[in-house]
Order: sequence, then C-alpha cells, then structure tokens
Amino acid sequence: MTHGFFPDDPPGEGEDPFAQSYERVPSFEPPRDEVPALFAAPEVIARGDDLVIAILGARVHSDGVEILIERHLRRGSRDAREWQLAQMDFTGHLGGGDRSPDRLRWGLVLGNGERLFLDDRFAPPSPVDPATDDVVRHSVRMTGGGGSGGGETYTMHDGLWLHPLPPDGPLELVVQWPAFGVPESRVILDGGAVSALAASVRPLWG
Repeated sequence: MTHGFFPDDPPGEGEDPFAQSYERVPSFEPPRDEVPALFAAPEVIARGDDLVIAILGARVHSDGVEILIERHLRRGSRDAREWQLAQMDFTGHLGGGDRSPDRLRWGLVLGNGERLFLDDRFAPPSPVDPATDDVVRHSVRMTGGGGSGGGETYTMHDGLWLHPLPPDGPLELVVQWPAFGVPESRVILDGGAVSALAASVRPLWG
C-alpha cells in the first residue's frame, strides 16, 4: 500500500542484479577458478616487413589450453595517416565480418589429424554427442585480447583457447596475414607435454 507521493517498487526491483549463478561454457573460455600450469615456448612464428608474431607459451587448464600470442607492429616509413590506418588494420582484424583473403588467419593441426580454423571470435562451441555428453571434436576461439602502443610501435596480446586438451603428438599452430606481408607460417608444440601439465593445475580458492 502506498503511504506517500511515490508508489511502491514493483516486485523484483532492487534485487541484487548479480545474484544469478554464472554457468561457464567450457569451449568458450578457460575456467575462472583455477591456477593454470604454465608451458613456456617463446618463439617467433612469423615476420613481415614491420610485423612480428610470436608465441609466448600457454596456460594449461584442467580441460583445455590457452595459447598466448603477441603481435608487434612498428611504424617504419609510414606517414601519420598511413600509421593510423595501419594501426586500425592491426587491431581490428577480428570484427567478425572480414573475409578478405589478406586477413589474419589462425589454424591448428592436432596430433590426431584434426584441423581447426579460427577466423573470428564467435566460433561455435565444441560439438557434443547428445547420447554421451562427450565432446566429439575440439574447438578453438579467441579469448581476451588487448593492446597498446604509441607513435612508433603497437603491440597486441591474443589468446587462443583450445578445448578440450590436445591429444598426444604434435600441436601445430599455423598463421598467415598477407595484408602485413606474412605468408603461411607455423610452429609445432608437443601436445602430449602440454596436456600432461593439466595434472599440475590447482584450484584458485583452495
């Protein structure tokens, strides 16, 4: 019953907007409640005239691995306008609608021969067998990301979330970016060694 000028709030208003429980989609992102094991694998994957793409290593979780990538762009001989446009291309390559053959493209080849391709950050989840609820194949998608730079250089930090853990055998990471002079290039990790580190993952909250 209203006793003053303002009416009573309708039911539900004023409740905690964060009270709903969070449900993770495993193929979309790493667990938030784990301290991952670190797999060190610093190596340059590819070089262009003013671009370097390097893998730093990976964060291994209980059900997947996040491959850590750095991309470095330098200004070179570009004037102010050219540098601005280059930075826009460098940071905005994953808009979801770009299908230019010159775009940045990532791929993975797993030890079981499975080939995965990533062209945007809205990749579908890992397919699941409805009868067994088991993942029937792997998936890869972008995680996080971000960057910074200035008048002469710009750096982007990317993550590639592979779910579930890779099988034994080579884990091959493939990249190409013709727009920045990067041909098809690759680096190979040990998929079995990566997955073995999952035993070292610890819960974040004890």
